[in-house]
Amino acid sequence: MTPESVPEFQARLLDPPLQTAELPGIGGRIRMRPEDFTVHEIPAYGPDGRTGAHLLLILRKRCIGTEDAIVELSRQTGIPRPEIGLAGLKDKDAVTEQWITVPFAAGPRLTEFSHPAIQLGPAAPHGNKLRRGHLHGNHFDLVIRDLAVPGEEARARVTAKAARLAELGGLDNLYGNQRLGNDGGNLRRGLELLASGARRGKADFLLSAGQSALFNLYLLERRARGLMRTVLLGDILKKTATGGLFESREPEVDQARLDASELGLTGPMFGSKMRAPSPGTAADALEREILTLAGISPEALKALGSKVEGTRRPLQLSTIDLQVDLASAEGPLPSGLRLRFSLPAGSYATVLLQELQAPVASTAQTSASAPQ
Repeated sequence: MTPESVPEFQARLLDPPLQTAELPGIGGRIRMRPEDFTVHEIPAYGPDGRTGAHLLLILRKRCIGTEDAIVELSRQTGIPRPEIGLAGLKDKDAVTEQWITVPFAAGPRLTEFSHPAIQLGPAAPHGNKLRRGHLHGNHFDLVIRDLAVPGEEARARVTAKAARLAELGGLDNLYGNQRLGNDGGNLRRGLELLASGARRGKADFLLSAGQSALFNLYLLERRARGLMRTVLLGDILKKTATGGLFESREPEVDQARLDASELGLTGPMFGSKMRAPSPGTAADALEREILTLAGISPEALKALGSKVEGTRRPLQLSTIDLQVDLASAEGPLPSGLRLRFSLPAGSYATVLLQELQAPVASTAQTSASAPQ
């Protein structure tokens, strides 16, 4: 498919506008060495001490994907791959730390494991196997090098961008191109699968890419209409304190609570069982408009059944606890800026980096310094 034949809305998804486009970015390059992209998983819970079922431990890895690391652990220890639990996948081109579980009886075999890119932490008894999504989020420690401006100026620009994001209610919770595919292939195929309503074997990742594309489209359309901080009748809102969801029936009352950060807006991860606004409400009309634009019918989504149940996703991340420091040169690598921040599970560091790195002062710098 040529760029000219890509539908306008898909092209917009592959290159979404910045929230802070009016402020200059810092340019620069990420991942110039693996240690410049460090990720620590924030667990949902620690070991509970219950013996006989599982062991909970930390897996540290460098320049290897999570699944490849798990497969290697399985190969060396003889633990069947399905019996190893994990909460989420971590970047390959990075240094990462995450929790895993193995069967309790496999404990002695862990001492036999050895790999130059993988280390295992101490194992503690735990009653349950880790499942996907059983984490609070991730803490990032990143260095951006080869900056477009001197370090102090870069720090000032990042501070200004962070302040602007706070004024806008937070970082928009877009899915990154890791999910959609840099060339748009996952996006297109995912939308086609959703539109077909057919259950086609193990197409889970592509279906998720289609859901993610629809969520991004909804968010960008809402942003374009100036509705990112406006409660509509029928909106599905999330309570900040408890995480509970409810439908807005009194937008003027809920608006005050949104402004006070007691509530957050959610967007649709469309599916057969997703909690949707009541028919006839403004929120319902907007969500149906997005499906129509993408050529997907509610009937097709229902036909997918348990394959794509759907859920709600926060539209914005109000707090990221961003810390900014200068980073010294490392051998032949230039100095840069160190960023430390935390994001909830399922949110993308690259979305924040794109906001901070772009736009730079000139077209030449933009081309050389785009996030990788």
